[in-house]
Amino acid sequence: MPTEEIGPEPVDEIVESTGCPERRRRLLPARAVVCFVLALCLFGGSDSAGPPGYRSVLRAPTEKLRHLPGLCVQHLPTSSALTRARQRLGEKPLRALFERRCGTLATTATIGAFAFGLRLVAWDGTVLDVPDNPVNARGFGFTGKDGANQSGHPQVRLMALTECGTHAPIDAAFDAVASVSEHRLTRRVPASLRSDMLLSADRNLAGYGLWGLARSTGAHLAWRIKKNPVFVPLRILPDGSYPSVMGTPAENQRRGTARAAGRTTAGQPAGHLVRIVEYTVTVHPQAGPPRTERFRPATGLPDHRLAPTRALAAIHHERWGIGNGFAELKTRLRGAGFIPRSRAPELVRREIYALLTVHQALCAPELRAAEHAGIDPDRISFAVTVQLARLKVTAQAATDATTLNTARREVVTELLAALLPTRRDRQCQRVKKPSKNTFEVRKRDQPRTPSNVRYTLKVTRHPT
Repeated sequence: MPTEEIGPEPVDEIVESTGCPERRRRLLPARAVVCFVLALCLFGGSDSAGPPGYRSVLRAPTEKLRHLPGLCVQHLPTSSALTRARQRLGEKPLRALFERRCGTLATTATIGAFAFGLRLVAWDGTVLDVPDNPVNARGFGFTGKDGANQSGHPQVRLMALTECGTHAPIDAAFDAVASVSEHRLTRRVPASLRSDMLLSADRNLAGYGLWGLARSTGAHLAWRIKKNPVFVPLRILPDGSYPSVMGTPAENQRRGTARAAGRTTAGQPAGHLVRIVEYTVTVHPQAGPPRTERFRPATGLPDHRLAPTRALAAIHHERWGIGNGFAELKTRLRGAGFIPRSRAPELVRREIYALLTVHQALCAPELRAAEHAGIDPDRISFAVTVQLARLKVTAQAATDATTLNTARREVVTELLAALLPTRRDRQCQRVKKPSKNTFEVRKRDQPRTPSNVRYTLKVTRHPT
């Protein structure tokens, strides 16, 4: 539960260390505002009609406390007062709170979290819609070449390093979608890689520069690569894989020019020594012909006996844990189709840090329940975890140690009573459903028609 994972003492320490304590006594001190922003993320998707208002969110965790006898504060602050308190808080406390909370959670007893004695992690990117107003449009921009796709919302590009077994964020970085590419953003997160990790990545992130940057941290790599790069086998190993060289950009250009001219180049190319694994996956649907896709991962694990081809192929399947983590963050926690409520870039950044912190805090009780039952954490429903967290926060489950221990046992029991079925073999096409309406899309350079009008009503007389 968030109240167990993020207690008042760590929040007070962060507020003090970031230089945000109050110079005078306020109705909304910095600690309360930090907890309020976290509550905005926890309760943001509780209403299917839209994100609840400020006062509705504040009412849920304080309802039992505000009406206690002798408490001088029994009325909720106004929405404008809560807005000003958020603006005063700044970005540092929420960023520091996320940096303290983020990290790996799985233990050696966690099923599906390790391979070859290494912790499975993955990094990937996604985008988050933000409110459409001139300030956010200038601060974040739009997707598409030169921001050409300006019919939707401004967006933030988010890059996350995630633990595959628990979906917990280890590190994250985000910036404007219009000015920062996914490759540039990826270079901000390798500091959290460790030598006991096996990092998986999609083919769009594989490249000489990023490979060298990630490998310099000591982490081991297993990345899918595109089909067009040429890797010349140095020798063929018994399992069919082969060591090769991921050449530098200049080396690749030189050898590509030589191949196009029909010349051969002697000697081993300059670059990173890798091991190439090639395999195909054939999908047999219930209806329709089979479909075969070719995969080609590159890994820094040279020994085919310790890391055989089939085991490396299964690791790429585990990489989809980061996709499930993004679905938990953007759909089940934030709410399907909802966007952050912040209408200024600095407030958006604070809300994203809070959203990531709450998501990481919710992964912890899932792990405890899975290890208690000896099952894979993927069997724990994140949707049920969010529901239970909202109920326990509202019930003030962390008021004392006895109540907290009772609530912890209740949460484990409830999570194990609502287990998800084992993962099925399935395929998901990257297609969108057609829109429910056929209204024309308004471009940003199109003037908006005024909404304030004056009506004139005239009663027509039926002719006699």
